[in-house]
Amino acid sequence: MSEEDFTPRDAEDAMAAEYVLGLATGDVLAEAQTRAAHDAAFAQRVASWQERMVQLTDSIDPVAPPKKLKRLLLKSLFPRVSVPLMQRLWVWQGIALAALVLAAYLATPLLQPKELDVPRDVYATQMSSPDFDLQVIAVVDTRNSIALRRLAGQAPSDRVLELWAILPDQAPISLGVLPEGESARIPLPQALAEQIATITLAITDEPLGGAPGGVPSGSIRAAGEISAL
Repeated sequence: MSEEDFTPRDAEDAMAAEYVLGLATGDVLAEAQTRAAHDAAFAQRVASWQERMVQLTDSIDPVAPPKKLKRLLLKSLFPRVSVPLMQRLWVWQGIALAALVLAAYLATPLLQPKELDVPRDVYATQMSSPDFDLQVIAVVDTRNSIALRRLAGQAPSDRVLELWAILPDQAPISLGVLPEGESARIPLPQALAEQIATITLAITDEPLGGAPGGVPSGSIRAAGEISAL
């Protein structure tokens, strides 16, 4: 492909691919990080490249890094968070390294614990749907809250997005209407914290003010099963 054939779309795809593969450096890396956090269209390109890269690792057996090397990497990447939690992040089943790095990058600003205030039980999911463009990462601290980061998509005109907890053989439980911004923190009821491993999170579009009578009435825009980190 010549430079004349290299369109702005191709340039954006190239930047997203380099970011996912860890090849971006300097100003390009800084720009990619900023856009992944604030530009929904670019974040969707990053997510698309993640999916392509994950497929390449399907036939590769996981290899645990040496404990000494893992401790050094964790200390340099996450100096304020205790090792046990980040070790669980490191080996989260089903997520490739590139996807994990992006999830940690997007979720960490929401969780930002104090020096000694590190959550002991943390779960996460990436919510999406084949029928809609909404993509949301949720990181759950079972002590008190759910931190959410919207990567792509939004509520339809004159509608709002509402978060639901779905447990086996139970009616959906509303966790509240999501704010319009890209990030949010939702309180987690203690009763749900005790059943967190069985919960599926879902987001529907509802009338302004939320679902009538606390019962979902709109389309399921995104959903994902919670997994332990």
